[in-house]
Amino acid sequence: MDPWTMARAGRGSPAAAAGVGRRMAGMVDERALLERARAGDGQAFDLLVRAHFPRVYAIAFRLAGNHEDAEDLAQEAFVRAHRGLALYRGESSFSTWIYRIAVHLARDRFRRAGRRPGVELLVADELSGAGGPAEDLDGRELRRVIVDAIGRLPERLRTALVLRALEGLDYEDVAAATGVTPDTARTHVMQARRALARWLKPFLRGGEA
Repeated sequence: MDPWTMARAGRGSPAAAAGVGRRMAGMVDERALLERARAGDGQAFDLLVRAHFPRVYAIAFRLAGNHEDAEDLAQEAFVRAHRGLALYRGESSFSTWIYRIAVHLARDRFRRAGRRPGVELLVADELSGAGGPAEDLDGRELRRVIVDAIGRLPERLRTALVLRALEGLDYEDVAAATGVTPDTARTHVMQARRALARWLKPFLRGGEA
């Protein structure tokens, strides 16, 4: 199955796509493939794409909020990575490098377009488990509230939260992907969580109406 087909097969479930990516990445000798790819071996780069595309797609989906933009961003990230292989020096893992490319592409796309990325209900579903909904607020309405709250986050906070809370990256990888220090990445995640907690408090059990 080619990587673009894998992405389409995982549409509707970024968590499942990321899980596929983690399993596949663990099955390849990344360093050896990179050496071959940098020497011009196209098949080696295809194997890297197969291993990492599902998770890059999942990250792009969570940043873009829709499947069409996510697929475009993920494909473009690998195109950029292939073009830049000669410049890749291995200071970070290939996965961290490709995540950084995808994050920057998403950031640039929405800045140029002058619009905020969307947040699909699927993303809200993954964040709505913490702190049960108020008794008089059904699940659908709660997800809509969470969608609105996530959309209000500044881009730097939203990206850090996605990478840490949804993708499970450690703070060093979040920092490398977003171009900040690990301490700053930790601060961004903390600020995002605090902002969401403040905005969602009226809708969670124990919150004030």
